[in-house]
Amino acid sequence: MVRFTLFGVPVEIQPWFWLTAAMLGGGLRASTPHALQQMMFFIFASTISILVHEFGHALVGRRLGGGWSRIVLWAFGGLAYNEGGRFTKWQRFWMIAAGPGAGFVFFLVIVAILAIAFGPGDAIGLAKMALFNGRAALSDGTYDFFMERAHVFSLVHSFLWINFWWGLINLLPVLPLDGGQIAELFIKPQQRVYQVAIAASVSMAAVGLWMGSIYTALLFGFLAWRNYQMLQFRP
Repeated sequence: MVRFTLFGVPVEIQPWFWLTAAMLGGGLRASTPHALQQMMFFIFASTISILVHEFGHALVGRRLGGGWSRIVLWAFGGLAYNEGGRFTKWQRFWMIAAGPGAGFVFFLVIVAILAIAFGPGDAIGLAKMALFNGRAALSDGTYDFFMERAHVFSLVHSFLWINFWWGLINLLPVLPLDGGQIAELFIKPQQRVYQVAIAASVSMAAVGLWMGSIYTALLFGFLAWRNYQMLQFRP
């Protein structure tokens, strides 16, 4: 377990976080040195990206509502706690939205750095390759640079993919994801929040099965069951 303090916010990273990141990064299939290297870059990118996300919550929450913030990275992502803070409805909205917002800003910063280094066209091409696992027309210089430095491409790919797709998924109206917490602020009664969450979770689980992503199917299947349980016990 790793503990440190950054920007006045205590951070705890549990071993299960890295184990889950390794599995998502292809650890079960990593049988070559190159695959192991890609997995390590994915773990590194996951750690930095989720910290950016959680610091978005923590710092904006501390700014808007006060209190004492702390961050925990665990098996399925991260949690930012704000203890003793007092928030209005809209302050809480901005605190929740600041997490994925920070990730999207980080994504844009990476694209901007790529644009400065390789030009806007190649930056957009690299982003398309990372997000959609397709091909893009790159200039000869950019293509040669990344062909000779496959590890750099793996790292850039991981950062772009995580901050974009995980940010979008986290905005789905499913508790306890950020999108579910936002839905909870505006959808009444509470039972309707759980119903929306169940429908969205089942849909995502089906998409995961269709795409061959067992992790996505299991995760959203679990979230569907969890929201169903909360709906059952809601008075």
